[in-house]
Amino acid sequence: LQMVNEGLQVFDKLTGTSLLGPVAISSIWNGFGGACQNGGSGDPVVIYDQLADRWIISQFAVPSGASVPQDECIAVSQTGDATGAWYRYGFHLTGNFLDYPKLGVWPDGYYVPTSSGDTVIQKQDCIADRKAMLAGKPATEQCVVIDGVNFLNNADIDGRNLPPGGAPNIMMAAGGTQLKKIFDSDRIYYWKVHMDWRT
Repeated sequence: LQMVNEGLQVFDKLTGTSLLGPVAISSIWNGFGGACQNGGSGDPVVIYDQLADRWIISQFAVPSGASVPQDECIAVSQTGDATGAWYRYGFHLTGNFLDYPKLGVWPDGYYVPTSSGDTVIQKQDCIADRKAMLAGKPATEQCVVIDGVNFLNNADIDGRNLPPGGAPNIMMAAGGTQLKKIFDSDRIYYWKVHMDWRT
């Protein structure tokens, strides 16, 4: 499964034959309504959740009347077949600019760090309820805002081996401050992130 700008296509891994597409990413959101159906604007990300044999896609969207992306659209394939049906979710963050989203798989959630905008030195890390989304149930997303750092990247699981029980997701940012034109730094910042959906 590959996404570029506003399009997606599914290929057979062995032969390279196209199994679906190219089609607009918005086709996944037909009938969903809102910004995800009508205002999908790009910065697409696709990852494979190897623990659940599912495909995860995301892109930001601009709600009607807004000038910047404030919605994050995430879809989870209902099976391991990317040409099949999807569970679809739209998360709205009032007042926040969702730019340069990344996407990572961790047992306690789908991690989506983003930039709050091009004029502030502020990033945010949002975690979507992976367990609920894999079952197609209503899901929420929790976010934390971090000031004064460069782009955030969360750890992502590759393979089927789980991290130790309760291990936090590691989120990192390089030093320096892009907007202040400080590009050289000998620092790497990191945070230990854990999501407890019960409390």
